[in-house]
Amino acid sequence: MARIRETLRSDLRNIVKGGATSRILDLHSIARRYGHTDAHSEKPFFLHPRLNKCFVIKHTVRVHERPYVMSSQPVVTKVLVPLAHDDLSLGGHAVFVEETGFASKMRTLFDRADEPHLLDLDLIRLRELAALPSFDPFLLAERYREHARPIDELYFNISDDEMERMEDSVARQIVSVVALAFGNEAHDRDDDRAMRFTRQLLACDLDGKLSVLRKSLDMTEIEFKAGIFGWRGVLYYRFHMAEALAALKAFIQELKAVTIVGASDHEYTELQHMRRAIIEETRARWSSLTCVMEEYETVFGRFCRGEDANGFRKFLMKAPTLFYDVGSDLSVVSHVPGYWRYWASQNGKGFLHAREAVTLFSDFIASVTRVSPGTRLNGDGIQRRLRSPIPAPHVFAPNAA
Repeated sequence: MARIRETLRSDLRNIVKGGATSRILDLHSIARRYGHTDAHSEKPFFLHPRLNKCFVIKHTVRVHERPYVMSSQPVVTKVLVPLAHDDLSLGGHAVFVEETGFASKMRTLFDRADEPHLLDLDLIRLRELAALPSFDPFLLAERYREHARPIDELYFNISDDEMERMEDSVARQIVSVVALAFGNEAHDRDDDRAMRFTRQLLACDLDGKLSVLRKSLDMTEIEFKAGIFGWRGVLYYRFHMAEALAALKAFIQELKAVTIVGASDHEYTELQHMRRAIIEETRARWSSLTCVMEEYETVFGRFCRGEDANGFRKFLMKAPTLFYDVGSDLSVVSHVPGYWRYWASQNGKGFLHAREAVTLFSDFIASVTRVSPGTRLNGDGIQRRLRSPIPAPHVFAPNAA
């Protein structure tokens, strides 16, 4: 049997997220909350019960990990299997989906001699996850809702931690719509009503006051359920854009300012091309995100002013079709600053040697550039991003509120 390369002795309680986030798919917490339900077992994420309690993580490749990772991408997918599900402090086994011998190592951990084909299906799913840019619950739901092996919706709930962080922000955004959901109640302040409405919305509780909103939008129950899913997704991405903005600005400023030493004239010119390309491609990703959010702001504003309920309804219905691109773009603009911070924390010199810069900048270009199959390099040796057919918007910074 294949030898499992790595056993983590670190405390896995540090990565508990309560569900799916952009970087961590926490199936351990989902199993603890819903493992007793039929839905959890009838439409599981993974067929192997132990694997269905693991952590799957988007992981930035470290230098010492490069030799056995069969991917040139800076981010790979790691499976963390707790040694004991009732004591995460003991650590767990770690396997990269992209590493040499991945399948044989997984079979060592999850031997199913009686039904080996079931593990094969789980390995296929892990490779599907590795191909996704993010594990955020809305991108996962859109990917697997109509899948040949569908996954129950309970796996796509917003994690408790993110729900708590989002509540105040979302409530401040939707104060103007609470009257549509709460009617003429006057005994509570608008912000109290907005918070109650927000909790119903984020929890996808379609009864009570949300049913009043459904009537104001003139939607059937099926349409409204899909529309609320779309709205929650937009609010989720909008909130995380606001969180990512400061770090993204700092990354661009620091990338512009970092000193490169030991480069020949030719190397320095090429590195300058690479540096500009990283900044341009990162800004293009952000512009794609802001284009979606500007459209949301426009149609939502009209709806709140009583001008165009139909426009808001149409946007909510189409929102899930945007989630793959939005999730991909947000994953990039969130990951790249984090990758930069990790490098900076490991680099006490305050500058980059040319050889380091080539490796680091190449990783960034691989992260931020969208290319179609067969795309050729341009004259600068840089792959060019596929431009969105939507015109570039004005710079839009989502409010904290």
